[in-house]
Amino acid sequence: MSKSFLKRSLLDFDPYVPGQQPPDGQGWVKLNTNEAPWPPSPKVLQAVRAAVDESLRLYPSPTWGAAREAIARHHGVGADQVALGNGADELIAMTFRAFTGAGDRVAYPYPTYSLLEPLGRMHECVLAPHPMTADWELPDSFAGDEAPLKFLVNPNSPTGTWLGREAVREVVTRSSGVVVIDEAYVDFAPEHRLDLIREGHENLLILRTFSKSYALAGMRIGYAVGPAAPVAALNLVKDSYNLDRLAIVAARAAIEDREYHDRLVAFVTGERAWLASRLRERGFEVAPSAANFLFARPPTGRDAGNVHAGLWGRRVLVRHYEQEPIAGWLRVTVGTREQHETLLDALEEVMA
Repeated sequence: MSKSFLKRSLLDFDPYVPGQQPPDGQGWVKLNTNEAPWPPSPKVLQAVRAAVDESLRLYPSPTWGAAREAIARHHGVGADQVALGNGADELIAMTFRAFTGAGDRVAYPYPTYSLLEPLGRMHECVLAPHPMTADWELPDSFAGDEAPLKFLVNPNSPTGTWLGREAVREVVTRSSGVVVIDEAYVDFAPEHRLDLIREGHENLLILRTFSKSYALAGMRIGYAVGPAAPVAALNLVKDSYNLDRLAIVAARAAIEDREYHDRLVAFVTGERAWLASRLRERGFEVAPSAANFLFARPPTGRDAGNVHAGLWGRRVLVRHYEQEPIAGWLRVTVGTREQHETLLDALEEVMA
């Protein structure tokens, strides 16, 4: 057996597993990775095409140039309160670098975004998952945990459930360390929590992404908003040029095209309600969703693994979970009406 050069914390390590990609060509209905059902704004495509010129030989702005300014204007904060990353995932990794060391405790509700556990292992942290209640609410133990770094995904992934202001505020006010609120899906929810930053909480960072409601998953753009001090800490640990020139151009154009963004969000929330109703008519248990996906469990007596496999055989991709406490659940991205009808027809065949 060859010698392993891995550090000890990565022995028997389970990395993050992204959603499956179609194994061959076209013809798949892809409802497993929470991408947008529409293409990016035409203004974004126009801006990116215009930026493909000889300037690509030059490094991008290390401080994200016009994109940072546009995001700050959009949210009514200073540019020193915004940091950008190669997707929100990089920003999550930056918070581990900035606020934890080996042996430090990192707390989060469970189940939640499954990237947190492997990142904690990479940074040799002590992981402190707090199991959520049967109704996907926060346990009482979470707010009082003294961890120097906490994560709260709201709306949560994979459940799609959303916590209101007072529940989130209690976590922030009772926490002595940094609280990172991952709002990747918040544009599809009733409210965001940027108001807590304006309220003056110094230990709060809010993460956003352009992957969902701006239809730019392929560009890998995320950003953090917070008080100047924790944002400056992210800047200390970021890669030199962590966002390329085209991503900077796309981010600015996307955040400035509010009309297109709002239409996309309205379409998704409308389709979300329609699809949830159709799944419930077929006996599925569907959790209340404030995201661009539905978390659903097949009717009693129906094995979710078999349903997932049957859909795969009909070239329909959804996400299936096997680990407790979400074993037996499926996550279905909100797509177009045509995709939904194909999904429902396939379900009729699978469950016949």
